[in-house]
Amino acid sequence: MLQTNFQNLSITIPFSTKITGFSGTRILNTLPGLLLLFCTGSLAGRAQSINPGIIDPTNSYAGRTYSQWAAGWWQHYMSLPATNNPFNQYGNHPAPLSLGQNGPVWYLGGYYAQGGAPSFTNTIPGGVGLFVLLTDVCVDHAACPTNNTLTEAQLRAMAKADQDQAFGMSCTIDGVAVSALANHLTTPYRVQSVAFSYTCPPVHNIQHDVFGLSCYQTNTGIPFSVDLAVEDGVFLMVEPLSAGNHVIHVTGSYTGGFTENWTHHLAVQPVALTVGASPQPGYVYLSWPQSPDTYGVERSSSLSSPNWQADTNLTVTLSDGVYSTTAPIGSDSQFFRLRVQ
Repeated sequence: MLQTNFQNLSITIPFSTKITGFSGTRILNTLPGLLLLFCTGSLAGRAQSINPGIIDPTNSYAGRTYSQWAAGWWQHYMSLPATNNPFNQYGNHPAPLSLGQNGPVWYLGGYYAQGGAPSFTNTIPGGVGLFVLLTDVCVDHAACPTNNTLTEAQLRAMAKADQDQAFGMSCTIDGVAVSALANHLTTPYRVQSVAFSYTCPPVHNIQHDVFGLSCYQTNTGIPFSVDLAVEDGVFLMVEPLSAGNHVIHVTGSYTGGFTENWTHHLAVQPVALTVGASPQPGYVYLSWPQSPDTYGVERSSSLSSPNWQADTNLTVTLSDGVYSTTAPIGSDSQFFRLRVQ
């Protein structure tokens, strides 16, 4: 609890107040004479997405560009052992998607090296974006008996040449097709990653078990490090899905015979909403995590006989997955509420 006295306004703010699992009006934090709520709004100055619900490739999300998230996808994939990796087929029981996932974005894909037509079922938290890999090629310094010393420019040229062989890419989300994927050379969702490094486990890593690098196995317990890698591929940054069941289906192929045709069945949990409040002269600054729901903000001067009116004067901004606004709190009691639209 945080107890604050500010210009004769006594405010008690409970940390991490959460409301989950229901729709309608959401009341989150109460103050003497002020009911703290939150709302959503649009972000100006960003390119409009070609596909609603998918971040435009020229925009960043949660503080990273598509190129940075692409590097993160590979780092995540390589950090997990081949024997317990959601993107590698091993035995009859696929590893849970949640392995190693945290933060505002989770990585999604099929069986990276094997392809095929697997179907996955997982539960994911609400409020997280999904960085979906359709097709990609990663080229790096990993080699046997010793790592190679190719330049970044050489690696990028090699990755591009191989990714140019991709075709047949498609993605549907809940049966709705994602547009602008048909041409693998011109799709705006094709990006090259930033240059990056990564580590992989000392035993049963992807390099050894999947890609056949025999020298990538050691009993020392020390992870392997690869100092330079680049990716060239097609990715989608999907905004947080609403609570409930969703289906994402992806296809893609490469010249030479590789084909993928995977389906993810996702149960999205309700978002655990947490609102923050900071009192300032004449107003309260409110902030809350990005949510897939749409809300309208209403105001009333009384709760005993409320007269809720839409508050069109509040300006809401979105930055790195957090909404914020300032709510005037004058000398009279004022109440705000948020209604799901």
